[in-house]
Amino acid sequence: MHRWMIVLAALVALPLAAQSNDVTVWGGVARMGSTDATGTTIRFDRGTAYGAGFEHFFGDHLSGELAVFALRNDGSVEIAGSPLFTTGSLQTTPLTATLQWHRARDARFDVFAGGGVAYVRSNSLHSSDLDTLGIGRVDVKSKIGWTMVGGVSYAFVPAFAAVAEARYIGYRPDSGPSDARVRLNLNPLLYLAGVRWRF
Repeated sequence: MHRWMIVLAALVALPLAAQSNDVTVWGGVARMGSTDATGTTIRFDRGTAYGAGFEHFFGDHLSGELAVFALRNDGSVEIAGSPLFTTGSLQTTPLTATLQWHRARDARFDVFAGGGVAYVRSNSLHSSDLDTLGIGRVDVKSKIGWTMVGGVSYAFVPAFAAVAEARYIGYRPDSGPSDARVRLNLNPLLYLAGVRWRF
């Protein structure tokens, strides 16, 4: 009987000791920077951002996170603030790896900040306006950049928390044909809210 009590206690304690991982899902908005090129401005509207991430804690304060996001922003080319033509939707997929510091992971209220690297993939830009102008599809290069994140979380029960954060991704890809390259100052800034599950 005593042996079974020891085994039962170990089985109960094991999940508690193993609660050093978080999974988070986010939704929010993505802001992109504008780019000045040959008298015009390439601008992207405020778009949508969705993501999911896995975070492992190495102690009470330090963690490592892997996350992926899906961003969508509609673009246009302007002169003096007046739209000339649309570029279609830019869809970007940032993959991020960050180290983060947490004030107190096990507390009900936590503040965190961190930074790391990002690899960003983008689709080609395409619209009927681009076809009419004889431009067709415009490629946007994938690129490795850097990222910073800061936010807060509130644990309404021990295993679940609400999260709000801002995340910056340094991403300035080359775009356009080889003889007329333009470096886009995209640098996405994400404002996100989500739910975090601890296990």
